[in-house]
Amino acid sequence: MSVIAFDGVCLGDGPPTGVGRSFLNGLRAYAQRGGADCVLLAPEGAAVEPIEGVRRVDAPLGRLRRQRHLPRLLRDLGADLLHSSVAAVPLRAPCPTIATAHDFPWLHRELGEPASWWRRFATARALRSAARVLAPSTMTLRDARRLLGPRARRAELVPHGVPAAQDRPLDEAQRTGPLLVLGDDRPRKNRARVAAAYEQLAPATELRFVGPPNCYVDEGQKRELLRTCRAVVHASLFEGFGLPVLEALAHGAPLLCSDLPPLREIAGDVARYVNPRDPASIEAGLAAVHSDRALRQKQVDEGPGRAAQFSLRRLVDGWRRVHAEVLA
Repeated sequence: MSVIAFDGVCLGDGPPTGVGRSFLNGLRAYAQRGGADCVLLAPEGAAVEPIEGVRRVDAPLGRLRRQRHLPRLLRDLGADLLHSSVAAVPLRAPCPTIATAHDFPWLHRELGEPASWWRRFATARALRSAARVLAPSTMTLRDARRLLGPRARRAELVPHGVPAAQDRPLDEAQRTGPLLVLGDDRPRKNRARVAAAYEQLAPATELRFVGPPNCYVDEGQKRELLRTCRAVVHASLFEGFGLPVLEALAHGAPLLCSDLPPLREIAGDVARYVNPRDPASIEAGLAAVHSDRALRQKQVDEGPGRAAQFSLRRLVDGWRRVHAEVLA
């Protein structure tokens, strides 16, 4: 049985959100399918719930410490493969490595998020050292192939997945919770424009921001919010994938999101799209997902079916196929 080490470095920044949650969802589903000795390399002190069929081993944090100590740890474990939750993989690993590329904002100059020369160099070097690079969206796949250059064929599309909702979605009229914004407070998440548009609209429904740094909720609380919210609002300026959009669809939540290629790839014609840089567009979108009952019910009815195209089964099938090919 192959020993597959899963690099959980993304779990070292507090309670899992976004990238960390996607990774844990996939790992849990992968382990349930069996067929491999799965080891989670978790940062020391990381609060990660036990996963059946997965051994946990403490692993170092820090760019230099990881490069120095991960190879030795992989040798001690007898790892046949390292599957990393991020793009950074050890350059001298004793086994093949798989990197996960989530986004490369510095390649999109309109965003205004430049990266240091060292970060760009280190990211490209790590990707080029990997046996395979997984990207969750077509846009991120294109960006990864640009960085890989002659090794572009090593990158392929494996979208993230989410579990199906445990309960039947509520009808639109039963959704009396807040207008829900999931995500952190980085400028690209565009909270200020969303708040300004909400103030102009002034609906009776609360606008609630959930996510770091000040408002964590556990998975049970998040599922209840997704089940009962008036709508999910995701008007970010940039996304490499867009997990909140997929989670909204899975729970049948009315959905407003930015007109960005990765979000269109997930939501298709179910979401109501807006220009995230135009407060008037956001305001009109908020009004629609709050008050247009026909639109809201359409989103409730069609969201779970759209989300089923991004199932955990599809994700695990992708992981297993890539693992088999790399280990062959």
